[in-house]
Amino acid sequence: MRNNKTSQTRKAAQNDFDSLKLARNLGMATVAGSATLSMAAFGAAKYVVEQLTKPQPLNSMDNFTFSPFELQLEFELVRFPTADGSLLEGWLLPRPDDQRVVISVSGYRGRKEDMLGISSYLWRKGYNVLLFDYRGYGARRSKSDILTLGHRELEDYQAALRFVRSRFDQPLIGAVGGSMGAAVSLVAAARDEGILAVWSDSAFANQREVIATAWKTTTHLPDWPVVDLAERLFEERTGYSWREFSPVKEIARIAPRPVFLIHAANDSIAPVSDAYALYKAAAGPKELWIEDGLEHCGVYFNSREEYCRRALAFFEQYLVPAEVDHLAKAG
Repeated sequence: MRNNKTSQTRKAAQNDFDSLKLARNLGMATVAGSATLSMAAFGAAKYVVEQLTKPQPLNSMDNFTFSPFELQLEFELVRFPTADGSLLEGWLLPRPDDQRVVISVSGYRGRKEDMLGISSYLWRKGYNVLLFDYRGYGARRSKSDILTLGHRELEDYQAALRFVRSRFDQPLIGAVGGSMGAAVSLVAAARDEGILAVWSDSAFANQREVIATAWKTTTHLPDWPVVDLAERLFEERTGYSWREFSPVKEIARIAPRPVFLIHAANDSIAPVSDAYALYKAAAGPKELWIEDGLEHCGVYFNSREEYCRRALAFFEQYLVPAEVDHLAKAG
């Protein structure tokens, strides 16, 4: 019994040592000076990253959803490649005689179906609209896909831009995004001058901070040290850094093109302070619409008619050939 106790003690001590060594390699020394707390923090950080990056399991209900058919929209099922050769699937709502194309994208763990409301409205008003699912999203998702809350999703958005340019001659491109899709749309526009106007609903300002907010809201615990550990683990798993995806740091580059920012005042996922930060950082034409008493992405559902009216007016003002010439000269 004595030898067995000694063996268990040595094994526990070795586990504690391994945990501390791993924490140190990740840039942390100890958590509150305790090996046990270090292991707990590391375990929590690992859980956060796993939950953040893994796709939802496929299930039998994935294909039992609304489509453009139910809304009596003309549509084409389209597939187009990403830079790594993966195929993305989407719906193109066509207006063959029009140059205007709106790319409409959903939020984290969302689906293209989520954007059918505003997208169907814009199509009925004469716009081409492209909706698509990112890798790891929608009914075609794979267990091997990784979600990145903006990084790979941005690459997929850029693939959608290439597709639009292959299908339309000199398209006038607008962006509509909700939640993470809004953040992706802002960064995409900052990096691509061909996006002429961005309708951004409930975007977060900074990737790291939105994850820290989610942690604190869910657990009622401070973000240090778990979020710091999770940040390093995320980079090891995906190859991307949270600090590299920050709409608030890039939004000024959209100027002189316009942005329209929509946000709910009671948003517990992307705090309304993010909207104010983005609005302050935007350097070109900009509008800010804040609605009191609503949660994340709640403005559309609370004010559908007004939401669609404002979005249409925004794109009618900026997705016109004369505006393209004006912006080119201003740039």
